[in-house]
Amino acid sequence: MLTITDGKAEFKLDYSDSIDLELKLNVSAYGRKWIHIGDMLYAYGTKTKGKDWEFEIDKEEFKFLLRLLEKATWEDCKGMA
Repeated sequence: MLTITDGKAEFKLDYSDSIDLELKLNVSAYGRKWIHIGDMLYAYGTKTKGKDWEFEIDKEEFKFLLRLLEKATWEDCKGMA
């Protein structure tokens, strides 16, 4: 599992959830700005980085990813800020 944390809270993703979240992030207003997060999600989802690891991001990024997770599909995230 991929563990994403802000240093206090965390959530876990499997490979397919990681790709789903990466797609949602890519179509959001932060897709380019936070490319380092998208790259990490893609690398994990395509099994490039092994099966269990942790990635720490800041609180703003963490809260936004949680909002993206609430959306049913990437189409619901277009332009989301």
